[in-house]
Amino acid sequence: MLQQTQVKTVIPYFTKFISKFPKINDLANSEQSEVMSHWSGLGYYSRARNLHKAALIIKKDYGGIFPNKFDEILSLPGIGPSTAGAILSLNNIEPRAIMDGNVKRVLSRHFFIEGDLTKAGMLKKIWKLSERCTPETDFDIYTQAIMDLGATVCLPKKYKCDQCPVVKSCIAKKKNKIELIPQKKAKKQKRKIEYNFLVIRSEDSFLLEQRDANGIWPGLWSFPTLETDEKVESWIESNTGISKINYQNNIDSFTHSLSHIDIQINPVIIDISDSKVERLKKNMTFIKAQKINSIATSKAVKKIIDRL
Repeated sequence: MLQQTQVKTVIPYFTKFISKFPKINDLANSEQSEVMSHWSGLGYYSRARNLHKAALIIKKDYGGIFPNKFDEILSLPGIGPSTAGAILSLNNIEPRAIMDGNVKRVLSRHFFIEGDLTKAGMLKKIWKLSERCTPETDFDIYTQAIMDLGATVCLPKKYKCDQCPVVKSCIAKKKNKIELIPQKKAKKQKRKIEYNFLVIRSEDSFLLEQRDANGIWPGLWSFPTLETDEKVESWIESNTGISKINYQNNIDSFTHSLSHIDIQINPVIIDISDSKVERLKKNMTFIKAQKINSIATSKAVKKIIDRL
C-alpha cells in the first residue's frame, strides 16, 4: 500500500484490510473482487491484484508461510528489489539495501549525487551507495531510520536540517544546494480526455458495469462510460431495452485526476424507475446506493453518489 501512496492515506485502508485478511491464507481464499472492494479508492489497483496473486502462490508453493529468501520474495508478483530488501531488513532476517523515494532523497543529498536518478547509470550508482551504507548489524533499525529520516526530516521542500542527525556530513548542506538535490524531473503534461458517465437510477439503485482488465479503472465497477459523441439513447436501448428515458438535472461536470491523465467526467442522470429493464449484459448489475461502498469502485463513482 505504501508504494506510491503516503502513510496518512494508507493507514485507514491498512487497518480495514488487515482486519479482513489477517493471514496470508485468508487473502488467498478470498475472491479477487472482495480484495478489490477493500482496496477501492486507494488507486493503483494492480497492487491489489498482485497482492492477491502473491497470496495464492505462497499458499500453494510455501504452505501459507511467507518465504524468507531474497530470490523467492523477489519472484512474487508486485515485489521489486527494494520491497524484497525492506521485508528482509525490517524483519531482521538479513541486511539488504532498499531504495524508496525517501531513501533516494537522503542518500542523494548526503553524498551530493547530481543528475537524473531515473537513468540506469545513476540508479545503479545510488543503489551501490545504499548497499554500502546498510550495516551488518542492527540493519533493521537502520532501514527504518533512513526511511523515517526522509519522511520526517529530509523532506522535499520544508527540510529540517537542524533536526538531522547526519547534517555535519551532508555534502548538499555544506554546498548549500539542498533544494537542488535530487534533480527534479521535468513534468510531463498530462493527457486530457472526456467521458459521459451514465448515472442510470432506478429508485435507490444504480446501474454499474464491471470494466475489463485493460484501460482506466481495470476490473472496477463503474457507471457506464461513453465517448462524448456516442448517443445516450441508443446505448440505453441497446443495453437495457428501454426506448424512452427521463433525464434529470445533471450534476456539474468535474475533473478526476489520475497519475497520468486528467478525465473530465460529465454525469448524465437518467431516471428509469417507471421503465422495465428487458436485458442487461453479464458485466452489468443494479446496486443499491448504500451497498456501493462494499464493492470495488473508483473515487469518481463515489463522488457522484455523494453528490446525489
